[in-house]
Amino acid sequence: MQVDWGQQRVLVIAPHPDDEVIGCGGLVSRVKREGGQVHVLYVAVDDLVEYSPAGGSTAEQRMAEIEHVAQFLSMDSWHAGSIGERHTLRLDALPRCELVDVLEGRPEHGVALPVLRPTVVVAPEVTSYNQDHRAVGQAVLTALRPGPDRWRHQPRLVLTYEQVADFWSGASTAPHPRNFFVELSASDVDRKIAALRLHESQWRDHPHTRSEEALRGLAAVRGAHSGTRYAEAFHCLRWRV
Repeated sequence: MQVDWGQQRVLVIAPHPDDEVIGCGGLVSRVKREGGQVHVLYVAVDDLVEYSPAGGSTAEQRMAEIEHVAQFLSMDSWHAGSIGERHTLRLDALPRCELVDVLEGRPEHGVALPVLRPTVVVAPEVTSYNQDHRAVGQAVLTALRPGPDRWRHQPRLVLTYEQVADFWSGASTAPHPRNFFVELSASDVDRKIAALRLHESQWRDHPHTRSEEALRGLAAVRGAHSGTRYAEAFHCLRWRV
């Protein structure tokens, strides 16, 4: 069964700027190539000390990178939930209800679930080693809990995206099974790599998990898993047909 991506209104939920590209930059490229809409909610943008040649990045720098990526990928809109509030790498310390408020638009913003009413939501993996990804992923589960459409918008397709290091969780069970594969063209993979390079502060050389080799390799492996040249793999939480 095929998804007509050209008819979809996709909301990507990214704990930090770059997660939208690492997790589903190929899907974003394909949706836009086929005429659909893509919107992104960045949960937190902050100054950050990092293991990098520069030693860190600033919120101002990250916001500028978002602008470049949004223009390059032809995003229809995006919103940053918090800027400079020192929430990055501390989202797990926030009450889940506050993260749900960001998703549901309290205060209101243009990509909030009840405002945008997306047909597809793509969110981080809840078994990730990254505490922010876990916290946001759990908040997404709460915000999209089953219920009647007349009371709360229910996207027809809900996916969680993966990152190269998601196996590093220490959990007694493996990450959610990858049961939804999106075929990518070579140009989709190229655009994903180019978009991540525009998150200049976050780009790393191989063998880092945010390197070109790592991302291309994962796209090739997921393609082999699904009988295509390249693919991105997701865990499907809901698919109403």
